[in-house]
Amino acid sequence: MKRRKSVMLAPMALALGLTAILPACSSSDKVNTSANPVATAPSSATPASPKAALEPYDVSLVYQAKPQKDDALIQEKLNEYLKAKINTTVTLQPITSSDYKKKTELMMNTGEKMDLVFTASWLDYSANVTKGAFLELDSLLDKYAPDTKKLLHPLYLEAPRYKGKLYAIPTNKEITQGKAFTFRKDIVDKYQIPIDKINKVEDLEPYFEKIKKDNPEMINMYLAGGTAGSSFMMYESKSNYRPIGPVPGKTPMWLMDYKSTDMKVKSILDQDIVDLNKGDAETFRKYFEKGYINADAATSTTLVDDIRKQGKIWEQGSVWKPGSDIELTIRDGNKYNWVSHVIEEPIVTTDLATGSMLAISRTSKNPDRAMMVLNLLHTDPYVINLLVSGVEGKNYKKVGPNRIELIPDSGYDSQVFWVLGNQFLNYLKQGQPDDLYENWKKFNNEAKRFPLIGFVFDDSKVKNEIAQLTTIVNEYKVISTGAVPNPSKLIDERNVKLKAAGLDKVTTELQTQIDAWWKENKK
Repeated sequence: MKRRKSVMLAPMALALGLTAILPACSSSDKVNTSANPVATAPSSATPASPKAALEPYDVSLVYQAKPQKDDALIQEKLNEYLKAKINTTVTLQPITSSDYKKKTELMMNTGEKMDLVFTASWLDYSANVTKGAFLELDSLLDKYAPDTKKLLHPLYLEAPRYKGKLYAIPTNKEITQGKAFTFRKDIVDKYQIPIDKINKVEDLEPYFEKIKKDNPEMINMYLAGGTAGSSFMMYESKSNYRPIGPVPGKTPMWLMDYKSTDMKVKSILDQDIVDLNKGDAETFRKYFEKGYINADAATSTTLVDDIRKQGKIWEQGSVWKPGSDIELTIRDGNKYNWVSHVIEEPIVTTDLATGSMLAISRTSKNPDRAMMVLNLLHTDPYVINLLVSGVEGKNYKKVGPNRIELIPDSGYDSQVFWVLGNQFLNYLKQGQPDDLYENWKKFNNEAKRFPLIGFVFDDSKVKNEIAQLTTIVNEYKVISTGAVPNPSKLIDERNVKLKAAGLDKVTTELQTQIDAWWKENKK
């Protein structure tokens, strides 16, 4: 039975945090946080040699975030500090989320000089490792970032490994997430929506009809170009299947029953998976025809955050962690309060544990200095809060020793709190409780360990097939928006092409690697 939980967090009410204290791991399937992580870390990140012995070097930091007005100011303040500390400057290179994967892959392929690079499981981290895009980090971590190594739980240093070697350092944050339906509280109250009974998308339909009638300008379900379609919570709300292995075009193609012990891989060509896909696609088509989904769903590139801030949506599917609701409230300028119903118990998977990391590019001219900067992102409160919240007095004001209020329209929004460094050092914001870290630990203690945590797929034997599969799923991704007729027929058409492109070959290779890994690593 899945754990189902409703959570309501108002700005000044008790709220859980933005990140998670990392758990220790026992031999059982539960994550154990018997050790007490420190809430503040030492800022002594200088190398053994004195600063004077270091030659000047500029570290490029390439990360996912929307470029902002005060980026130059943040970089200036950061460089004043880093130059005095480790004779280093940093060039900030934020790239918006819609362009990040394409631009960074081009930078890697052309050999452009980069130092620290944001990467993640959903950004083809393992594929970039196998093609040699990132440097091995074990010795650099031991030499230049021992404080960071102490702060990170071993799971975070286990999941990013490939053939025993570490190629990225995760952001120190929540180690898992759940999936949830998230609602605007004023709409929930007005229509008396029993959110604890909303366990799948079909349960929303009666309220779609009422709200469309009363509020024709409001979008019941906002979708954009197939990037957040029916598969988002299809498996979590209707099965025990969870994605495993590569995700061509951000589409889960291989899955495993996380409660099973046979480690059997299923692909989207298996009939029960096909049935799930067709069922959701037909439901979304019905909603599109009734006007519940935005008319431009097939072509829209507008982020759901922008639509939400305009007050045009009242519910969305979301990844949930303690504090997600208050996080939305803060990001929306405290316009609306949000309440979530979690439909998935927290499960620690390799994909989630590697969902936000920094790697060092093979094109770095000074990997040692890059690791020194990475260490400061994890251990120095001034450095990470400057990047997360901006400049005191300009972008925020201090209202307590570890608490701030963001200044609206200041030129710098807190976008990178989950992207960079150590979130345990982030200032608390409006609505977040003083016992934030204790709530994080509780969340992590409830997390279930996925049997294949630490398994990383080696795609070297099937790169061509995965490239072809990616092209095909991108061709058909609008199926999940409901914007095209006859979705079941299109799924059959797509699956024929996927089979011809070698999906079964990838399935066999994935199963072979899992069998070998499980034999050696079974817990």
